[in-house]
Amino acid sequence: IDFTSPVTKINVALSRLPDFTADPNVSKNEPMPHHQCTIHLNCENTRLIHDAFLDAQSGTYSKKPMIEMVIPSSKDPTLAPQGAHVCLMFTQYTPYRLNGQDWTEQDKNNYADIVFDTVEQYAPGFKESVVGRDILTPPDLERVFGLTGGNIFHGAISLDQLFMCRPTSQLSNYRGAIQGLYLGGSGAHPGGGVLGSPGRLAAETLLSDFKKL
Repeated sequence: IDFTSPVTKINVALSRLPDFTADPNVSKNEPMPHHQCTIHLNCENTRLIHDAFLDAQSGTYSKKPMIEMVIPSSKDPTLAPQGAHVCLMFTQYTPYRLNGQDWTEQDKNNYADIVFDTVEQYAPGFKESVVGRDILTPPDLERVFGLTGGNIFHGAISLDQLFMCRPTSQLSNYRGAIQGLYLGGSGAHPGGGVLGSPGRLAAETLLSDFKKL
């Protein structure tokens, strides 16, 4: 199973709400609908995404990363002090080992600066609003959460690891190697995300087997 992960997660504490040029804030710090959704940056076309991918393929991090951002405090103000916000970033692409070496704290901060520079192009003033950051590279995700390779999907979402090949051809029917054990996580088809499909399909398989008892 290929557990290669291209993702670095960055958790950010902000002194104020980001103000995007594409849809400026109506008031200084009142969340708007787009603040309450997933915000995608630097993915206006496939060329940008491909270029970011090629950087990681060469062993380094993307010079202009693709970013998925959520601001949960825009829905739940108890997550941050009054007027402040928390911002979570799912960024791509970063290698497990940076240029063949372990990530250093300086490497992580350099990458975060590039991510923030990218956000700044869409939301001027973002960088000066940052009051704290927590950077989780693929090795960090593996160490902290036990995710092999730092892969949040329990295996790469690639054509050779989907359908009857996820997680392996022998285990693709949601039945584990031990009787009574079913696979309903991201490592089962169709993979991770927010669909819940692996769990539903595993439950349907379990119910089907239960009826045969």
